[in-house]
Amino acid sequence: MDINNFNKDEIISKGKDITDAAYQKSLEIIERTKIRFKLQEAKATQKRAYVRLGKIAYELIKSGEIKPDERMSGLESEIDTANYNVKLLMREQSELRGAAVCPKCGFLNPERAKFCSECAAPLHEDTDK
Repeated sequence: MDINNFNKDEIISKGKDITDAAYQKSLEIIERTKIRFKLQEAKATQKRAYVRLGKIAYELIKSGEIKPDERMSGLESEIDTANYNVKLLMREQSELRGAAVCPKCGFLNPERAKFCSECAAPLHEDTDK
């Protein structure tokens, strides 16, 4: 249709309809986005609670206060292995940063330390010179 065949009122009415529809769609999108963020927040809270519960259970198993079943024993071993690997990697990272490893007790000391903060052993052979 030719635009000249419409009167002003029809054009204004159609424009309002389009604007109203766009406004309603925007409100729907905003509401869906709010719900999506709230859901992500709730899932994160849920995950943190599970992690805290798992840490408590792990500590109770390690202290002997509860006896683990097969599933828990497998996870306990997995956590022990992961903890060991984290410790090794942190040590490697510290060494790359220049940390001084005590030859006597293995404690990681600051780079410029001359004696071990844990056992007081000399960290470098040239310390007594």
